[in-house]
Amino acid sequence: MTIAFDAKRYFNNATGLGFYSRTLLEGLRRFYPEHQYLLYTPYNRGQWAKPEDDMKLPDSWMGRTFHPLWRSRGITAQLQRDGVKVFHGLSHELPTGLRRAGIRSLVTMHDLIFMRYPDLYPTIDRFFYEKKYRRAAEEADKVVAISEQTRSDLEQFFDIPAQNVQVIGQSCDAVFERLSLRERPDRLALPLPNGLDIPASDYIISVGSLTPRKNWHRLLDALFLLKNQGQELPLVAIGAGNSAYSKGLRTQAEQLGVQVYWLDQFVTTEELARLYRRAAALVYPSVFEGFGIPILEAMTVGIPVVTTRGGCFEEVGGPAALYADTNNAENLAHQISAVLDNSVRTELISKMRAQIEQFSPERICAAWMEVYSGQVTLRRL
Repeated sequence: MTIAFDAKRYFNNATGLGFYSRTLLEGLRRFYPEHQYLLYTPYNRGQWAKPEDDMKLPDSWMGRTFHPLWRSRGITAQLQRDGVKVFHGLSHELPTGLRRAGIRSLVTMHDLIFMRYPDLYPTIDRFFYEKKYRRAAEEADKVVAISEQTRSDLEQFFDIPAQNVQVIGQSCDAVFERLSLRERPDRLALPLPNGLDIPASDYIISVGSLTPRKNWHRLLDALFLLKNQGQELPLVAIGAGNSAYSKGLRTQAEQLGVQVYWLDQFVTTEELARLYRRAAALVYPSVFEGFGIPILEAMTVGIPVVTTRGGCFEEVGGPAALYADTNNAENLAHQISAVLDNSVRTELISKMRAQIEQFSPERICAAWMEVYSGQVTLRRL
C-alpha cells in the first residue's frame, strides 16, 4: 500500500506538529516497512530530512512558485499522477478535489484552541484557520482527533458528530524510552548537554512557548509560595518567546526572587530527554492543549508530573500524574510540594508504565494502519 502525507511540517516545523509528524512516520516505517510512505512538501528548509524519506516536491513551475496554492489545490493532480489512493493530512488541512480524484482522505485534528480562546489569535488567523479546518473536517473520509477533548471540540464548534470522529493519540520520540530512568536508573549517568548553565540536578522543569496560555506566570507565583514555605527548587524553563508577556516573566521572576534558568535556545530531542532525567518533576501548568506531549515525554523518561485539571491532560496523565486548578497558584504550589514527597513520587512512578503503554508507538501505528487499510469504516458527508 502507498500512503501519501502532507509533510510540510514534517520537514519544516521544530515544534509540536513537526514532532507529531516525524514520530508517526518513524513508527510506521519501523512497524510496517512493507508499505510505501510518500512525503509531499512545498519545500524543505528544516533539518529533519532523513535518507529514508521519500520526499515529493512540487513537480511543476506553478507549484514551486506558489506554495500555498499547490498545497491547497495543485497537489491533487500530482497525487493522481503518482497513483496515490490514500492521503493523510497530518495537521488539520486537506487539499481540494481529493474525492473527485478518487483519493481517500484522512485528516488529523489536533486542537481548536483558536475557537476556544479567540483572544489569543489575530482575527485574520482565526478566519483562515476556521475556514481550512472546518472544510477538512467536513470533507475528509475519516477525521481523527488527537484526544477526546478535541473530538468534543469538533462537535461543539464544527457540528461534527462525535461518532464520526475516531480518537488516536500520539506517541513520543523513541529517545525518551531509550534514555529513560528505567533503562539507566542512575539520574546522573548521562551528562547534561554542553553549554547549558543549569543545576546539575534537583530542579523542576517546565516546557512550552512563553505565551499566556502556557500559564508560566502562575507557575512563578506557585514557586514563590513554596519559597516562602522553605521549599525552594530552581526552575529550568525550556521555551522561547519575544513578546511583552515573555519579557515580563523574567521581570516577575526577579521581583519574586524565584531562581529560573531560561533556556530559549534550540534544544534537541535527546538533550530534552537528558534534561528530564535530572529533574525532580515536570510541572506543566498550561491552560489548554490538544494533547500535552511533555506529560507523556516526562512519564516515559520516568519523572513525576504535575499538570492542570480539565482539557486533555487527564487523558494523557491518567492516575500517574497530579493535577492542580488552572488559575489557583496556591493549589499548584500544594501539588508541586506533594510530588516532591518520596512516597507520592514512588506511587506515581509505579503507575506510569500502564499509562504510557496506551500511547506506545506500536499501538498508535496499529490504529492508524487500520484506518489506512480501510478496516475502520469511512464516512461520506
